[in-house]
Amino acid sequence: MVFDEDKKRKKKEAEEFERIVREMERIIEDAFKTAFNMQPFLGGFSINMEREEEDFEEGYEEDEDIFEDDERIYITIQVPELEEDDIKVKLRRNMLEIKMGDEIREVVLPTKVKRKIKKTFRNGILDIELEKVREDIR
Repeated sequence: MVFDEDKKRKKKEAEEFERIVREMERIIEDAFKTAFNMQPFLGGFSINMEREEEDFEEGYEEDEDIFEDDERIYITIQVPELEEDDIKVKLRRNMLEIKMGDEIREVVLPTKVKRKIKKTFRNGILDIELEKVREDIR
């Protein structure tokens, strides 16, 4: 009888511990979302923690972030399992082709860019910077 009560108590404690861990994970996740909405930087570029569900349905890769300002487009991809020599980047019309080992990822660019690609790889994070072509309005 004592054995059953001890077993029930341990099970209850384990369930309570799991509940606390899940709640702590939620609190930490919420804190990071709030902090990252203030535009922190990772690998030199800001990251966006709040992706809408439809982004994933439209071909958005979970390990990539794409941002642009008036002059440039910034792409950050997490590839911790690769070395810099395993990564090749090419421009093809309005698309950036990124060969990462055996995987090829294509990123459709929102505007025309110059052919010069600035690529940085550090600690498993690939940062790509593309300069937009300025189209003067006359």
